[in-house]
Amino acid sequence: MRKLFLFLLAPFIFSCGGNTSEKAETGNILENLTFAVDTVVMDPGDQVVNVQFGPSLFGLSPDQKRYYFMHRNSGELTVFDLDEKRWIKKIQFEKDGPNAIPNFVYGFQLFDENRFLILDSRDIAVYDSSAVKVSSIPFGKDKFQDLTEEEGYSLVTGMQADQKKQLFVSLPNDPEKERISLAIWENANSQSRLVLLPEFGFLTKFTLIFQEGNSYSAAGFASQNLKVEKDRVLAFSSGTSSIYTYDLGMDSLSYKTYSPKLIPSQAATPEVSKFSTKESFDEGIKLAQAQIFFGDLLWYESRGIYLRFASITKPVANPELPKRSEVFLLAFDRELNLIGESKVEELPSQPSWPFFKDGKLWSYVNVEDELGFAVFDLSF
Repeated sequence: MRKLFLFLLAPFIFSCGGNTSEKAETGNILENLTFAVDTVVMDPGDQVVNVQFGPSLFGLSPDQKRYYFMHRNSGELTVFDLDEKRWIKKIQFEKDGPNAIPNFVYGFQLFDENRFLILDSRDIAVYDSSAVKVSSIPFGKDKFQDLTEEEGYSLVTGMQADQKKQLFVSLPNDPEKERISLAIWENANSQSRLVLLPEFGFLTKFTLIFQEGNSYSAAGFASQNLKVEKDRVLAFSSGTSSIYTYDLGMDSLSYKTYSPKLIPSQAATPEVSKFSTKESFDEGIKLAQAQIFFGDLLWYESRGIYLRFASITKPVANPELPKRSEVFLLAFDRELNLIGESKVEELPSQPSWPFFKDGKLWSYVNVEDELGFAVFDLSF
């Protein structure tokens, strides 16, 4: 990550794409994409903030001023002020007793500055800023009659909730049946339903498994994710450009596929997913890493569109050198129609855990083991 920081330390202006007349003919809004980028670093004060594994669990306050970083193991929730670029406070959760959180936090969602969803594979609960458990969410296997045993084990995959803390959704999967479903729990009336996502079934093959005696290893390359909006739920995956939309009011499911001009529309399914030797397992990982990888669906509020990064990792002859990727950017309108795409030559990899704040794209960077962000000012 330090190499990425050095690359982004000073402000730069980059441009991508062709000329204006081509933009008019193709309707590609990213045809003339340019951006400036700078790096900001959070002042930790006298605190030691562990960013060794990056802020994979984070949330923004509703006003976008405060950044909440949940540590998976320590039970710490660290809060930074993004405007003032400094540490604000730490909320220490308990590991035992009535207010205990999981020993290893699988998922975290910030509702507001006083309510947080924290979960592992069995326990799902809402906590407040005093580290008190406010309520437990009865989102369990027994609530879904059509759930297979395998889906039960993965019930909390991708779990998200609406801001009212009444609708909870997840993406349980069953690799043996090549099945992925949308699980919906309405907390107010204790109703549940399971909606099959048949076009996502092939994504279950992207988990590679190596087993030799008591030794077991697994590597996944097509994570499934959810975005809960006011009137709908979006389901998407790093293994495909396609997107499912579930209309909450109409109780209906729709599916969008795309044919990007610059990149494959989805990753190729691995020919083998179970390996008996470490060498073949490592080779399978290399092949999977060379596939197209799609990032999160990011809502760009000030433009009223979605942006989504994609990348393909390029092989390197020297394993000690950092890996470099070809990076691409896709744009979608509110109805999820593809309206733009561009290759971003200047980026060595996709932005890490990105989010939008005040019309700019922020992306985590490790700055000499301190929390930092590359801030992109996009223009197109």
